[in-house]
Amino acid sequence: MADDWVGGLIKGGEATKLELDRIQRDVDKATKKALKSVQALTKRSIKGGMRGRPRWDHRGASSRTGEAVNLDLNPHVAKKTGGPGKFTGSLSGSIRASKRPRKKGIGNYSGVVMAGGKGGPQNIYKGKVEGTYPYFKPGVKKAEPKMPAVWEIAWAKATKTKK
Repeated sequence: MADDWVGGLIKGGEATKLELDRIQRDVDKATKKALKSVQALTKRSIKGGMRGRPRWDHRGASSRTGEAVNLDLNPHVAKKTGGPGKFTGSLSGSIRASKRPRKKGIGNYSGVVMAGGKGGPQNIYKGKVEGTYPYFKPGVKKAEPKMPAVWEIAWAKATKTKK
């Protein structure tokens, strides 16, 4: 009886408690869907700044980065602004989002978009590349204005409400 104080005080309290639990589950589901949508937007935005021509077209063999790479581009070094461009694709491929957002209290979740993974050359060079040719921070800044709209659309879709 101590756990069911709502049912003991209010007629129909058990049904009310079940309905409140269902509402909380729907809120959690909608929050997770919206968070995943915002993560995907951020990930796309970061990768979008890394799709251009690489600044350089060759790299020697290394124990950390593997075999030599030679793209035979002309000119060999490109002077440009913006991100590092796509050289081998390992840095671009390392941009990922957390698969399962973590619960932080009632109805609150946190998710992460990151560069790098377990091992690999992208972990060695990601900080140096970001410092010299920013790709992560500009991608996040580009995605931030779109986040509220994406959040609202995903929330409405998850809760099946129309504007």
